[in-house]
Parts: sequence; structure tokens; C-alpha cells
Amino acid sequence: MNVATHLLRDVYSNDVDAAIVVSNDSDLALPLRFARLVVPVGTINPQKNYLAGALRGSSTEGAGRHWWKQLAPADFLRSQLTDPVGKYRRPVGW
Repeated sequence: MNVATHLLRDVYSNDVDAAIVVSNDSDLALPLRFARLVVPVGTINPQKNYLAGALRGSSTEGAGRHWWKQLAPADFLRSQLTDPVGKYRRPVGW
């Protein structure tokens, strides 16, 4: 609920030119549909499951230039900091 509330607040107060939502929660379908009317929205599925059907849409609807991406394990691996970072090391097994 908080994600939806802040998304719509930011979009309708013109505080953002675009939005990215990282979720696969179909409860966000309606807020995303409203946000797509006003600004481009990127939707990132952080799970290995298929994107919830309710989160799908058309890249040209509303404001247009919307996009969807599903994160893969390789995406997370590429985002890891080097080890060590200063005096900090990754825990064993990470």
C-alpha cells in the first residue's frame, strides 16, 4: 500500500518525470495503470516467477515509453561490490 500511495502522490504532484517499480505484486496493477497515464513507468520483476499478469501493459499506453524487465541471478551477481570494501569483507559463504 505504501508503494502505491507514494507512487501516485509523486506522479500526480509532478515530482517525477518517470518511475521504476520493483515488484511482482499484482495489488499494484491499478496504481501502475494510473501512473502510466502520466509518466513512463519501468516495472522490474525481482523474482524468477513470471511477471504477474495484472502488471502487464502496453509500452505505448498513456504517457508511453513503459518497459518491463525480469531480474536474473546474473543481474544480482553483477551488482555485488568488490571484496573487500575498505575494512569490510563479505561473510563466508556469500
